[in-house]
Amino acid sequence: MKSLPSSFGAIALGVFLSLSAPLHATAPGRWIESSDPPYVARVADGALLSIQLQPVRLKLDMNAHNSVRSETDDFKPARYSFPRAHVPQAVLHRLTDIYRYERRRDVPIVSSGGNWVIAEYFPAHSHIPVARFQLLGGRVQRQERLDRNGRTTQIVVIGWARVAAPADEEASDLTALGERPAWIRVFRVSPSGSRTLVAVARRKRSFTAPPHPDDVPHADDLTFGSAKGAPEWRSMAEFAAAQDIDLDAAALSGKSETSGTAQRAGSRA
Repeated sequence: MKSLPSSFGAIALGVFLSLSAPLHATAPGRWIESSDPPYVARVADGALLSIQLQPVRLKLDMNAHNSVRSETDDFKPARYSFPRAHVPQAVLHRLTDIYRYERRRDVPIVSSGGNWVIAEYFPAHSHIPVARFQLLGGRVQRQERLDRNGRTTQIVVIGWARVAAPADEEASDLTALGERPAWIRVFRVSPSGSRTLVAVARRKRSFTAPPHPDDVPHADDLTFGSAKGAPEWRSMAEFAAAQDIDLDAAALSGKSETSGTAQRAGSRA
């Protein structure tokens, strides 16, 4: 692994601000920047609110799914925040004490896109996340449900795609979506890693013109059913509840995925 760049502090602060935007301008607290060990932290009233650092500094939280390498083959800085825990500022003297608290970990997917992240939530004293999301500007693009050993058991993919497309296929050509494309696809993952499409939210009719990737459909334009297309649920709320879909990524705040999500899902997809 390559050594940390000497300019880490400035880079980390820039990435941190992009991850925090637009909230950083009004967020409480003050910034602390350290060069040994290198980190950028935000503190208030003796508590650590968030910290940006190279993930190898908390390497027990690293896994193949959440530790993204940069274009220069180094790891991208990770941002930790603590939605439900009061973390004393004193942990900055021994960073591994952060493991003792519930925590959210965000890592940018690309260096130039601080708001496009893989985000996970870890229980206190654990290095196995209970939730994993891919977010773009706060919007859920992908959700993974994990078992107690950290194995992915379900993948939810959100975004226009062919119903038959693999879970990891990016729909870069939205002119070839086919008849009644999918907005949400739910895959069951076997212990061997094979993926089976089990449920779909799809358009009632084909597009007459390719949609914009960010065009979020109205729930009334969708049907919610099995992989074969048979309708099984009457609304987005029923579909999300039945498939444990966390459209608001509430689990990243340590909240129940279904609290509020199903209630709001009926009015938006």
